[in-house]
Amino acid sequence: MEVAIEIEIAEIALIGFGGIDRERVRAALVAELSRLLAEEGIPAGLSSAGTIETLDSGAFRLAPGMRPERIGQQIALALYRGIARTVFTT
Repeated sequence: MEVAIEIEIAEIALIGFGGIDRERVRAALVAELSRLLAEEGIPAGLSSAGTIETLDSGAFRLAPGMRPERIGQQIALALYRGIARTVFTT
């Protein structure tokens, strides 16, 4: 059974990332999150979750000088893991 979901990321706060190309981070985040959902599957409960107003994806480490694309991938992975840990209510 194919499930269609829509994910809208209204805001990403990148604090302490002066001068970073935020569009490249955003594009990499969207691409990686899409890949994770397609390859790893949709976390249990997400297909009937309704709306998630806020998602705490926890903390993760970034290496100094990391490219925007890699930062976006790391954020996507943290979001994916956060979705998997979320208790859903509709």
